[in-house]
Amino acid sequence: MTIRSRAIIETENASKYLQQLAKHWSHKFPDMTSSEKEAHIPFSDDVTIDMFAEKSSLVVQIMSPNEFEAIKAEGIFDQHILRFAFKEKLTIDWHRETLP
Repeated sequence: MTIRSRAIIETENASKYLQQLAKHWSHKFPDMTSSEKEAHIPFSDDVTIDMFAEKSSLVVQIMSPNEFEAIKAEGIFDQHILRFAFKEKLTIDWHRETLP
């Protein structure tokens, strides 16, 4: 079983936040890849976070093996982006689905 969590965060600073998060996490996750528009972060053997910067939103997708790991990764992501985006009020609404 795989859980896919997805959030679309409305912000004009999507690329900025993506790059800040990627730089921050690059020290802990050296296998991550990123550009101005997208990032792939392997949090563990079982959990990955992908971010995509669009014109007015940051699209985030977390793949995890179970709901516990999904909730944990969502919380870590939320804490970090809210720290970087302290000047604006972001709404993060996660949607989870179970994949075969």
